[in-house]
Amino acid sequence: MNTGKAKPKKKHNRSLFYRISAWLHLWLGLASGIVIVIICLTGITWSFKDEITDWLHPELQSDYIPDKPMLNPSALYQKAKKLFPDQEPSYIWRPTGKAVMIGYGKRNPGYVLYLDPYTGTVLQRPSFKEEFDFFEWTLNGHRYLWLPSEIGRPIINYSTFIFFITLFTGLVLWWPRKWTKAMRKQSFLVKWDAKTKRLNYDLHNVFGFYAMVILLIIAITGMYYGLPWFNKFLYFTTSLGKTQKKERRELKNTAPFQPEKLSASVHTAWEDAAKKTKAKGYYLSIPQDSTETISLFLYPSHRQFYNLQNFSYDRNSGTALSGTSTHAQSFEKADFATKVRKLN
Repeated sequence: MNTGKAKPKKKHNRSLFYRISAWLHLWLGLASGIVIVIICLTGITWSFKDEITDWLHPELQSDYIPDKPMLNPSALYQKAKKLFPDQEPSYIWRPTGKAVMIGYGKRNPGYVLYLDPYTGTVLQRPSFKEEFDFFEWTLNGHRYLWLPSEIGRPIINYSTFIFFITLFTGLVLWWPRKWTKAMRKQSFLVKWDAKTKRLNYDLHNVFGFYAMVILLIIAITGMYYGLPWFNKFLYFTTSLGKTQKKERRELKNTAPFQPEKLSASVHTAWEDAAKKTKAKGYYLSIPQDSTETISLFLYPSHRQFYNLQNFSYDRNSGTALSGTSTHAQSFEKADFATKVRKLN
């Protein structure tokens, strides 16, 4: 029988903030979940690239010998030009503990010449054919979801941002209502003998909390690379209110590009950089036209990149160019905000 009385409204035993956090955690997690899984799997695979490559190709390894000088990049450049006079090298890369890699144009294993860094002996010749590179395919998925960069990059970047928000909403849901012994036990320990639903909840809730710091670091470093506004915000907060200076690189020589002078220019640039810092490895970007400079990255430590230094040189003379760059100064002399950027 209908008495005409309205049913009493159900009382919420949680705050509005908690309920909004729960709603966001659910739907933002669903929206970004599959993308985050792909980012994580491809990122893990890429992070072990060197170890896997070393195991598959031991013939391309070259131990670092402190007392034995490496060949000057200009000598390696001349060697590459002598071997393939019709091909113009685009970079010379000497990772610590590996052979020198000289790339020709495309970023593809079929366009890379491998030389011994101390003798210049050819270890592997390029085929100059398109070859499938599993790790480049993995990196493409990590950065662009195997889509055109203008489509894939925003999806990756903002999925990471959504994941960042999801982490904080998860912390709200995890936070014990009361810090009693029973509530602390429920928040910090998994009840392994519980039923499936409760066990699944505990695994997500407890291990999610323990993993949060690591996941936050991963998300922050990802947004640092992908979102310019977050990059500026991170610098602003870590520098206590300073505005990040725009990186500037000088293109000093307006004269036409003279490829015949490249070898001498590379030699001059290397001699100057070697005086500034002792390197166990380096990456040299070789200019291809009049809009580019010689860019040299020096790695003082084995497979560490936070302390690398970057120098730019005139393409026709090899003289040092002025400019502002995160990696232009050493890690030791950098301020805290710049160190945070370098660690990314």
